[in-house]
Parts: sequence; C-alpha cells; structure tokens
Amino acid sequence: MQHITKKPTNLNAFKHSYKPFTKARHAWQNILEAYKEKYPDYTVILPSYIGWSINEGSGIFDPVSNTDTPYKFYELSKTLRINVDDLKKVIVSSTNPIVILVHYFGFPDEKYNEIVSWLDDNSVYYVEDSAHAMLSDLIGGICGGNGAYNIYSLHKMLPYKDGGFLIDNHKNSLDIKMDDTADLSLIFSYDLRKIYEIRRRNYQFLIDNISDIKGITILYPNLAEGLCPQTLPIILDNYNRDEVYHELNSQGFGLVSLYHTMIDPLKNSKYECATYTSFQITNLPVHQDCTIENLDKMIIALKNILK
Repeated sequence: MQHITKKPTNLNAFKHSYKPFTKARHAWQNILEAYKEKYPDYTVILPSYIGWSINEGSGIFDPVSNTDTPYKFYELSKTLRINVDDLKKVIVSSTNPIVILVHYFGFPDEKYNEIVSWLDDNSVYYVEDSAHAMLSDLIGGICGGNGAYNIYSLHKMLPYKDGGFLIDNHKNSLDIKMDDTADLSLIFSYDLRKIYEIRRRNYQFLIDNISDIKGITILYPNLAEGLCPQTLPIILDNYNRDEVYHELNSQGFGLVSLYHTMIDPLKNSKYECATYTSFQITNLPVHQDCTIENLDKMIIALKNILK
C-alpha cells in the first residue's frame, strides 16, 4: 500500500479556476444568471453601501438590475462594518439567498471569519467581491477563498483600463457561461509581491502622519498582516468633502471618493453609511506609483487645507 506518494498527484486538491472577463461586473452578472437557472425563486443579499457614477454606473447593482434579481440589503455601520445580526436576519428571511461580501478598499470585515463560518455552517451560498482586495487574497491570503466564487477587478490595483477575473473556488460551482472572455495573462508579468509591499508601505506612512489631524476618521487605522489596501479611506467629519477633494486634485494629488453617490434604492435610506459616509468619504492614493516624497507633499497640502 502506498501511504505517501513521491510527489503530489491529486489534480483537484487546493485548486482554483481563473476565468477572465473584460469587466468584473460581467463575471458577477454571469453568476447571477447561473444561480437564477438553478434557483428561479431566489434573492440576492447586498451590502447597504453601493456606489454609482454617471460614467461607470454600478458594478455591483447593474448586474442585479440587468437580471431582474430580487434584492435585499444588510446593514453596514458608518465605518462600513457589517452588522452581523442584521445580515443573519435578512438571510434567514429570504428564499434561496445568494450573498455578496464586499471587501471594501482591500479590507475584509473585522468579523470576516465569524461571518463565513456562519454562512458555511448554514449552507448559505455566497460570493466574495475582491475588486479592491485582489492582493489581500493573492499575496496576503486573508480573504477570497471561502465563497463559492471570488471576483477581481484588475484596473483597481494594476495599470489596466479594464478586465476582471472570476475565481471558482470549487465549492458548489454553477454552470457559468463564458460568453465574454479576455486575455489577461499579462497580470502575471507584474511583481505582485512588490506591489503589495509598496502599497502597504505607503498606507502605513500616511497613517503615521495623518492620525493627528482633528476632524477626520480613518476607516481602517490598523494595517493588519496580509492586508493590501486599494486606497486609504477617510471620513471628513468636520469639513466639506467636495472642497477638499477638488482642492487636492487641483494641486496634483489624485484623490477619489468611493463612493460619493449611492444607487437610487439607497438614497434617503435608513442606512447611515449611505446617508452620511457617502457624503463625507474621500480616498487618499497609496498605489505603487506613489513615492514617499510625493505622499509627504500630499500630507502637507492636506494639513494646510484642514487648518
């Protein structure tokens, strides 16, 4: 009897299948279409913080609308933490729920392990949106591998104009139609480990130098091991977000505000993240093109504006 083989032979052990799409939202829409085929009477469970823009629409919600999918929201706090009790309540009250967990700005929820354990224990179908968290998964290994599927959006982390990956974690796979493919093999020509390290360095540098600014809330003040940030989100509690955003951009510092406009169903909703955070949030750049010298200049400019 062969107890241990001389080399690994199990072709399916620890296997993930990577399926390229021209857009990450197309991958999400194909999941919904396949789930609908299997469970016609279903509901998608969405976080209560989903953005929209005139140029891009909504990567999460447009596929929901396009597939006429019934939906419900689960509550996020003002700092985008999941209300676990509300999530469970919404799921239990739904028929054939499919849940999407969004790892905003590269950060899985602080209760991520508790949440996915509960979902698995209760046989709830869920997908991980790692559009911002590709390197928190690929390099950090802290999210993305628990859901049935995981989704990357390449242009959120790399100098791509578009492109997305659907990662099949081989946990209750669906019959996904590959009707929109792209050649994204060049992703592996980038030194992803180095990009991960630079983004972490830049984030920590900013944290060390803006934590003393009064009137702002840093959404994620601690950079835990394995996390790779997409940006550094702050809430400008005592300032006009739009004025700060436009002034810093006019000085050559590329801020974004994710997300400055909510989808229609969340406007004027009961969720504080949608009615407050979206009006006060802005995101400082930490990407791999940023140098410490230029980040230092941005910090000085930010402090001058917020005097």
